[in-house]
Amino acid sequence: MKIGIDIRALTPSKRSGIGSYIFWAIKNIIELDQENEYYLFSSGRKKAKFFPKEFEAKNVQHFHLNFPNKLLNLAFFFGFGPSLNKFFPVKLDLFWLPNINFIKLDPETKLILTIHDLSFLHSKNFYDLKRKLWHKLVNVRSLAERAKQIISVSQHTKRDVMRFFTVEEDKIKVVYPGIQHYQINKETAKKVVKDLNIADKFFIYLGTLEPRKNIESVIKAFDRYHLEYPETDLVLVGNKGWLYQKLLLSIKKRPYVKYLGFIDGLQKDALYSLSQALIWPSFYEGFGFPPLEATMHKKPVITSYKTSLPEIMQNQALYVDPYNVSEIYQLLKLISTDQALLDRISKGAENFKFYFWPEQAQRIINLLKKCE
Repeated sequence: MKIGIDIRALTPSKRSGIGSYIFWAIKNIIELDQENEYYLFSSGRKKAKFFPKEFEAKNVQHFHLNFPNKLLNLAFFFGFGPSLNKFFPVKLDLFWLPNINFIKLDPETKLILTIHDLSFLHSKNFYDLKRKLWHKLVNVRSLAERAKQIISVSQHTKRDVMRFFTVEEDKIKVVYPGIQHYQINKETAKKVVKDLNIADKFFIYLGTLEPRKNIESVIKAFDRYHLEYPETDLVLVGNKGWLYQKLLLSIKKRPYVKYLGFIDGLQKDALYSLSQALIWPSFYEGFGFPPLEATMHKKPVITSYKTSLPEIMQNQALYVDPYNVSEIYQLLKLISTDQALLDRISKGAENFKFYFWPEQAQRIINLLKKCE
């Protein structure tokens, strides 16, 4: 088969969330499948940033449309110009959108769509007007109904798709994303993070700085905790999202709260391995990589009992009401005082069911083949 894949959401660096999903999924698909031909589509003024060297293979071609993304989206939305098919050098059998985006394809081209979450419909208050408008214009309902197959990253997201759209259940297949991590011992971890200016004891939050992640509650809970445990820091790691300015001002007033910006690779795993626990009481998640990554390092995870998180973490996490700051504070104290709990969490992590990219990429390949 000749398969087109949209890689417009793939950024050259600072990959988190969807960008990480696209990168690792495609990398593993290419390594596993030498039978099908893959045509990776990107657009914008800079071609090189979209095509990592890891994607180079005999059965892979990169097609880049040197056209501003905003104008291209408008053309797709209003139906101006030819379909995307006309720009490819071959006739595509199907096209995979690994994330919601504007697209215009010939009617006979089968569409595979990955939906990560529907928070923009489920929890609209977490989005500004610009993002609400983008999601309205992209018309996810039309994409979902047009798709031959929908890949959902969790059962929760699958239920949301069925709740908001007229889509048959059999059309939606759940394929959990794989986990990517580095094993690291304590001595090496300390060397890797020695220049980050953080305390020996710290709790960590990892994710984008935006309202949906509930970081304000994390900081408020830690304020109370720090009065009793002044030797411990709160370390925040991640990209700046929207409405982050107020949060940064709050961080600057607290010397015991350290914002490190985006960190990935070995350094990220070093932070996990040295931390007391991950604090992650998000309001809404379609999946959630950090809780699983922390669990890989046998660390406690404080997270929300809402949306997909109980499905993903099962009995391995410590659950809180994300709106209850006192509950978060109480769990911070519990982690600091209950060694039996820590031992139980560490032992549970050894037997926890993780999904890794090679097996999950093969599941995606199997779905693509079934749509032939």
